[in-house]
Amino acid sequence: MSDYFPADLWIEILIKLPVKSLIRFTAVSKSWRSLITSPNFNSVHLSNAKNRALLRRYDKHDKHEHYHLLEFAAKNGAFGINSCSEFEFPLKSQIGYFRIVGSCDGLVCLTDDFFLYPSQPVILWNPSVRNRVILPQAITNPKGPHIVVLGFGVANGVYKVVRLVYCRKPDDYGFGVPPQAEIFSLGAGRWRKVWGFDIKLRILEFMWCQVLLNGVVHWLGYEPIDDDHSSRSSILAFEIDNEVFGEVMLPDLLAKEAVNSLCLFASEGSLALVKYSSASEIEACDVWIMKEYGVKKSWMKLYRIDLAGGFERVVGFRNGEALLAIQGLDLVAYNLESRRTQNLGIYGTPRSFYIDKYVESLLLLKGKTESAEEDLDRDALEGLSLE
Repeated sequence: MSDYFPADLWIEILIKLPVKSLIRFTAVSKSWRSLITSPNFNSVHLSNAKNRALLRRYDKHDKHEHYHLLEFAAKNGAFGINSCSEFEFPLKSQIGYFRIVGSCDGLVCLTDDFFLYPSQPVILWNPSVRNRVILPQAITNPKGPHIVVLGFGVANGVYKVVRLVYCRKPDDYGFGVPPQAEIFSLGAGRWRKVWGFDIKLRILEFMWCQVLLNGVVHWLGYEPIDDDHSSRSSILAFEIDNEVFGEVMLPDLLAKEAVNSLCLFASEGSLALVKYSSASEIEACDVWIMKEYGVKKSWMKLYRIDLAGGFERVVGFRNGEALLAIQGLDLVAYNLESRRTQNLGIYGTPRSFYIDKYVESLLLLKGKTESAEEDLDRDALEGLSLE
């Protein structure tokens, strides 16, 4: 090809191709493999990648977790699934399915820590290139009871995992603050401790999840305020780039709510929060959004979602719709304006559903896996199966 086209032209052609084709082309020649696996090409290809969605579900019938690549299409004002393909998932959880820490730029951060194993390895997996990296053992591994909270994100092209370890205080059921903190940078390949921060918020055991927004990881947390078991709910934030911890305040009405009745999301480029009713006779949840990031007064209640009729929890938001899991083990789209629902034809246990934005990338294409290097070359020749 290079004999007939200028190098710049065929590079422009390559950066517009899907990952599956590019992996095949790494077997064309050493120069093509060097180009396609280079950081610069990876970065440019990523900037041209199409936004899709990653869905995880657990099927109780085959007892496997499934990962799907979704494309959405508008149909008569409602959004349905235009196409759905499945990634081959190479891992097996000890307890059913993995906790997904987060996903960005085609990388999925996983850990098998639900309920029983707080110090399980952290895995970075790129389903598009069928490659994964198991992070080395962390520095802080207490022998006594403890909670491990993870965050994952990217800033300025550097992918980092942050790890918070809350240790149980002697003769107490609570976990002390501040936690011990350490960071893993993918380029450095090792953990390092970080110091000089004052974290007052505690993360609820077993219930934590993150929201990544504009290079900042967010977790819901709480601060005990007196001896009668009262607490203040808030959001702990970690800037990936500057490695600084901070706090995003909730409005007073939400700060008084128990943290286990709240759930944090990202919606339309803003922080969103779902508050489930604590009253057993009220089957509903309220959707709040932070109009101006970091400004407490900008929190606004937008919608109430009626959860009667088997709706169990909000899974995510997309284009004016909430995705809801129902007790019948299906996923439905709920239009926040019309309040109409549309069954998406996706089956899974309600708590297993995870959905987030996803782009295919070449990250980890040169990384080592449990397979030999020649296995990666074989994949390049045969291509990847997403069926």
